[in-house]
Amino acid sequence: MNGRQTLNYYSYVLGVTILLIIVALALGPLAPIDEPTQFPQYDLEVPVSLSFSGFILLMLFIISTVIFWGSKNLLLNTIIDSSALSFIIINYINFYVVYSIWKPTMYLLPFFIYIKYGNTPPELVFDFGQVALIIFFYRLYRKIRPTKNEQIK
Repeated sequence: MNGRQTLNYYSYVLGVTILLIIVALALGPLAPIDEPTQFPQYDLEVPVSLSFSGFILLMLFIISTVIFWGSKNLLLNTIIDSSALSFIIINYINFYVVYSIWKPTMYLLPFFIYIKYGNTPPELVFDFGQVALIIFFYRLYRKIRPTKNEQIK
């Protein structure tokens, strides 16, 4: 792909990413929650709906990556990249919302996030967002690097 084709492709990816985020956020309130009985002092609707939206986007990313990896079809590659980007955005917005509500100690580690809430034992949470980010940047690198024919010229 030359520079102009790559720019056009990633403009489509950004458009589909915005569309996927809107659709996933619209599906977020469908997450089952019984917050008044569990945590009456917090409104958990926002973090739970963001987690559910992120889960939907993660499943779309995993399924589209497994099924369509290596395809030469522009639409299928756009779905893979835009689902990765939309999941990354929703994933880190969700971590920010969790941080802003409960104020835990959070450290970003390779492939994990270390979270400690007050006096409770710490948690080491696997971060699928970093995996999706690595795959997204790998695919971006493959698209923008010059081919062997272009290097010879």
